[in-house]
This record gives sequence, structure tokens and C-alpha cells, in this order.
Amino acid sequence: MISFDRFAHGLPDPQERPAARVGECTYEKCQSAIYLGDEVVELDGDLYCDAYCLMKHLGGRYVAAGMED
Repeated sequence: MISFDRFAHGLPDPQERPAARVGECTYEKCQSAIYLGDEVVELDGDLYCDAYCLMKHLGGRYVAAGMED
């Protein structure tokens, strides 16, 4: 029997498709995949997977205030 109900099969499940890869983290020691919709840090057109990778790429480091070398 053929169903003419337009909702019989439902909409395609977006989770069945692989996520669209749009790039990778610019920090050379990370290079994690970045997918469509990921929240990332952008600087001058470069994408970083998080603020830590951006900081490391720029040469920053975490220190205890007043205790730096």
C-alpha cells in the first residue's frame, strides 16, 4: 500500500549526514578539525578552536601575577 501522507517518512535527519568540515585550527601544534557551526575564535581570517590556541599562537602564556620570571 502506498501512503500519500507527506509526513509518513518525516524530514531527513541532519545527524545522518557527516558534519561539513570548514577548516582546521591555525595553531600549528593543534590543527583540530573545525566543522560548520562550531564556535571558534577568528583573528584576521584565521580560525582557532579556542582562546588557548590563539594565545599560544601569539606567544602568550599563563603566569601567576607577580611571580613571572
